[in-house]
Amino acid sequence: MADEENVKTPSLDDILADAISQRYCPVCLILEKRTSDLLCQLQYDAVHNDETKEWVISSGGYCHFHFWYIDKLASPTTNAQLLDNLLERIRSGLPSKHDVLKEPAFTLGTEVCCPVCSFSGEREEELLTVFASKIEEKEGFRTAYQRSRGLCFSHVDKILQKVIDPEVRTFLVTTTCRQLDVLIEELKLQVAKWHNKDRSSGEEHDSTYRAIEKLVGGRNYWIGSGYDK
Repeated sequence: MADEENVKTPSLDDILADAISQRYCPVCLILEKRTSDLLCQLQYDAVHNDETKEWVISSGGYCHFHFWYIDKLASPTTNAQLLDNLLERIRSGLPSKHDVLKEPAFTLGTEVCCPVCSFSGEREEELLTVFASKIEEKEGFRTAYQRSRGLCFSHVDKILQKVIDPEVRTFLVTTTCRQLDVLIEELKLQVAKWHNKDRSSGEEHDSTYRAIEKLVGGRNYWIGSGYDK
């Protein structure tokens, strides 16, 4: 028990430093992990904690992305214990036949304020703020980033919105260009190996995934358009 109490929660600085050493956009990578952790916890709490269940239901449930995420994440029985209450809430609010006739513009659409999108948006803002501060360090973090695979385009843009120093902005753009040159060569190598029937695996083995991530961000997290920071 004492050992558990002494375990320190890693700082955002440390989490970012570790993520930069991986092969993917560090911000996307962290958000993907936190999305998974949050949804696991929410689905558990939504079954065992009435307050959490009511909070999720009153939010209208989840967005399209996160509802299908929990379909893969949790068992049908676990999900059913939330879904039946959510649908009952929606059903109780539907108008009668008479009221529908009086309201021709009526739709079944429900307003959703996805709690996971809100959480992810807040966490992204925190990460970007720390990143923008750390990238101004000429040693350490900046050197590590220079050696990394880099951010996705979306997160490069968001960092540039936070950075004022022209020297740092230039560094970010030139580093992005170098990282792209490497990725483009890896994609070409992947195609060349296929043509040559070379089945050996090198640094290019995940280049397709990384190229898509560059363009649209990570696969396993989402911040809906309804999020307003």
